[in-house]
Amino acid sequence: METMLQRLTDLDEIEGAILVGKDGLIVAGTLHSEDEEVIGAMSAATFGSTTSYTTQINHGEARSLTIETKSGTVFLEDAGDLILIVTTRNTTNIGRIRVEMRKVCRQVMQLVASY
Repeated sequence: METMLQRLTDLDEIEGAILVGKDGLIVAGTLHSEDEEVIGAMSAATFGSTTSYTTQINHGEARSLTIETKSGTVFLEDAGDLILIVTTRNTTNIGRIRVEMRKVCRQVMQLVASY
């Protein structure tokens, strides 16, 4: 899984990528930050809350979440039993990042299903 995440971080705009369980525990990561565990846990909680909200308003479960800030963007993408989190600075090509994230999510789901 580290190799899959490394492919994402090879894109210029991406600072790091983390795969977490829906419980917030880190499965793999390339963020290289002492806050990686906190980021993983908070991201899982945010994604869970968003899914609860979208389900409550009859829009079904959330598939992805994009949080734009002054200094960058945080992307969260559903990967089956896991959540893929990508952090960026000054994102210029959101579409490209989302396409690459979805590729990784499909690979992760296939890998998890094979166990």
